[in-house]
Amino acid sequence: MAPRSAYRPFAVTLTRREQLSDNFFRLTFSGPDLTEFADTCVDQRIKLVFGTDAQLDEAAAAESWLDWWRDQPNETRPVMRTYTARFVRREAAELDVDFVTHGTDGPASRFALEAQPGDRLVIVGAYADHPEADTQGLAWRRDGASSVLLVGDETAQPAIANILRSLPAHVTGAAFIEVPSPGDAMVMDTAAEVAVTYLPRSAADERGSLLTDAVFAWTDARASEGEAGSSEAAAPATAGATGVRTPAAASAAASAGEDDMVTTTETGILWEEGAEGGGLRVWVAADALTVRELRRGLLRERGYDRKSCSFMGYWKPGSREGE
Repeated sequence: MAPRSAYRPFAVTLTRREQLSDNFFRLTFSGPDLTEFADTCVDQRIKLVFGTDAQLDEAAAAESWLDWWRDQPNETRPVMRTYTARFVRREAAELDVDFVTHGTDGPASRFALEAQPGDRLVIVGAYADHPEADTQGLAWRRDGASSVLLVGDETAQPAIANILRSLPAHVTGAAFIEVPSPGDAMVMDTAAEVAVTYLPRSAADERGSLLTDAVFAWTDARASEGEAGSSEAAAPATAGATGVRTPAAASAAASAGEDDMVTTTETGILWEEGAEGGGLRVWVAADALTVRELRRGLLRERGYDRKSCSFMGYWKPGSREGE
């Protein structure tokens, strides 16, 4: 019988660091067990565990890494953060993780800026031989959709890059990424006809405002041109070019069971994964407040079908997960 979880700990060491842009760094890790690390990538979540050498040894050897972590005293429990595997080279036993940095106050950003080759981590991820290695920890499912709308802030940029890389040439759509600096706009590798727009924040911009404005402008333009929504059952065109809620849009949202208060994480952060529909697939990940605003605008005001939309609060201001 296969183990319940596809995830296991991998002991790794840092081998090199590359600065990709003003605020993004790519860190490459190596470890002999990485030959077994699942190379699904896209938006599959991995955990980075930061601790002492003794703690990392215990975590790597634990029969259940999560039980071990939960059993640690609060005052000494190792820090754990969620990231995305950017590239996995199993034959070379290597793994790349892209970090967005914001100073040295947070443990992950500090590690990305200051760690030296040979420094250790434990990375918890899916292992390739598990039958659910390609499904656990994964929210992205195109399932034949011919168009995509990918939306995220800097924390979602690696996952969006992975998704774009996975798309076949016939897929169309748009990707919008809000980043801290104009120097964080990077060329995306994709065969698809998806237009990528970077939205650099200025000091005067409220976080998420550029993202919501750009996404709603795109969806409203699509509606005014008579494009289909996220599925044949959705009717975003009923909202009109202004995006104002209409009875038809409200009815569509109500029939889908739209609920602004829905949450699916222990910390109350909005997390809702859709996996149906063959028209437009919508994937949104950013800070929780921005995701909530985008969800409200797309589902309630524009009548998009929630079953083909994924909304994920990757972090929220003031939370430790954003460090």
